[in-house]
Amino acid sequence: MRTSKYAAAYSGRLIRLAGSLLLTCAGALALSAQSEPVPEATAPARPTASDAASQQLIRNFLTVVGGAEAYGALKNVVARGTLQEAGVSKTFQLTELQDGRRHLRLSWRQLGREYAEQFVFDGQHAWRQELSPKYQDAVDYSGQEGVHFSRQRWLLQPFAGHAAAAYVFRYQGQAKVGSRDCHIVVGYGENNERSWFYFDQEKFLILRWGGLGQIAGIQEYMDYRAAKFQRVAGVLLPRAIDLLAENAAFGQIEFEAILPNQEIGPALFSRPEKRTHLLRRATVTERP
Repeated sequence: MRTSKYAAAYSGRLIRLAGSLLLTCAGALALSAQSEPVPEATAPARPTASDAASQQLIRNFLTVVGGAEAYGALKNVVARGTLQEAGVSKTFQLTELQDGRRHLRLSWRQLGREYAEQFVFDGQHAWRQELSPKYQDAVDYSGQEGVHFSRQRWLLQPFAGHAAAAYVFRYQGQAKVGSRDCHIVVGYGENNERSWFYFDQEKFLILRWGGLGQIAGIQEYMDYRAAKFQRVAGVLLPRAIDLLAENAAFGQIEFEAILPNQEIGPALFSRPEKRTHLLRRATVTERP
């Protein structure tokens, strides 16, 4: 991963100032280095405001990836690629909006059958739907799985616009991602759900991020680790992502294409009407 040209956007003075600020805040909070975030089982009270260290790290990140203005101007991305998970290869189409809405469609073939399903977060509620091999009515995507899907993005992090306004950020400490030293910032969402972000201490890119998820009914720390980067509309975004559960890799996301600022109508996030209801209404209409 070549990142020296991205760091060149900084002057030595900015890096020294940022480093001094982070060390001061870390000392005041008496936080020590750790190998991974260790959030409490019960979420602590939501902080009243973001602290100076986390705000500086986010500003540094935005500068490195292309600038706060360019990041904010990236209103949405539509991406396609492959998801490798549990020995199964799936194709996906992902739509992420800067305001937090998400739509993910997965398709794959297994044992001679075609499968497809979609997951949607409309900004307020999450739902999922099986499309193939049998079309099913959409159902609520609830529990920790639904929260994780709604809040953990693949490409657009909550650092701009409406999404950023809903978060409070706090500096937590230091850790490593591979051989890279990182700073950890924890973000508290609207309902106190937490996300954590690992900022490279040298380049200020986010190398890893995640939140509590659920696998096979068990709550786990589920993270995403950037493996490659690419520029999209002047903004540096992940091109490949490793999927982690309890610090162990279990899959990978590969982006074949990422298209910025597409025309996206609200219908994409609208929950389909139940087919049983439609059939009942049609039956009534046909009566003489």
